[in-house]
Amino acid sequence: MPLDLTLQRVDDDLAQGRVLPAIQRLRSLVRTYPDRLDVRARLAVVYRSQHEIAQAGRWSFLAEDADATEIAAFERAFRSPRGRLAAVAWSGDTDALGPVASARLARLQEGARSPDDAVDERTRSERVLERAGCTAAGLVAGAIALLAILGLGALVVQGVRVVAGWF
Repeated sequence: MPLDLTLQRVDDDLAQGRVLPAIQRLRSLVRTYPDRLDVRARLAVVYRSQHEIAQAGRWSFLAEDADATEIAAFERAFRSPRGRLAAVAWSGDTDALGPVASARLARLQEGARSPDDAVDERTRSERVLERAGCTAAGLVAGAIALLAILGLGALVVQGVRVVAGWF
């Protein structure tokens, strides 16, 4: 679908209160036209209207007048420079950016190249389990222990029934 027609559908979606389809269309456009700053800006505006400041910061990251609060929220949501660089998904020429955005992108690229950028490749559930002090082996052991307790409980109940039947 041509860019202009898709943007018109985005406007129609938003006029009718259909935010999710508008976001999906705009994200598709960003994937197709990653160097179109105007499309990124529109996507940031839609996220901003939904109070999604991390996403607004993500899509306005390359804007000259990006909001510092949104950029900070984006950086909290995407903790590693490599993760942020991938999320920004810029494949255009840095000459297309203004001086402020170009410098911001250069700092991000430099941080992503740094060996100190330890990218946490674990899934969210693995990180949650680690924080809780659990491992996969611990979870398996816990499940086995729970089944053993339930089995013993069932044997005790059956034993009580047998003994009660003797009386």
